Amino acid sequence: MFSRRKPSRTCLADIEQYFRQPPPQFLDLELAVCWVLECLLKDDNYPSGLLQKLNRDKPQLRLSETVLQQALDFLEQQGSISTYTQRCPSRGRPRRMLHLQADARREAERLMEPWHSWLDSHSLVLS
Repeated sequence: MFSRRKPSRTCLADIEQYFRQPPPQFLDLELAVCWVLECLLKDDNYPSGLLQKLNRDKPQLRLSETVLQQALDFLEQQGSISTYTQRCPSRGRPRRMLHLQADARREAERLMEPWHSWLDSHSLVLS
């Protein structure tokens, strides 16, 4: 027996609404690396802080914790980032802070042009 796929839209107005409020765009590994580098070029941060910043600054973009961890592992293996712990008065445990290494800054800055081009090319979807 075969099953027929139930249409997710019931009328053309639903499709029009889809374009007015498109679903979030999930970042893949390459885009996640660029997002992390953009943030770390400005200041040190912690993993969940990066997710919060993405939700706040770019609400149409999403990043899974799994892909974020893969991006951080990639950057650590490349020697581009290091980590340190920082005590936070509102928390019991210290945070694992991420720091962009000085010798990786130039490469990170070079990636910002294609990253921002990608963001601009998706601005119709993201705005």
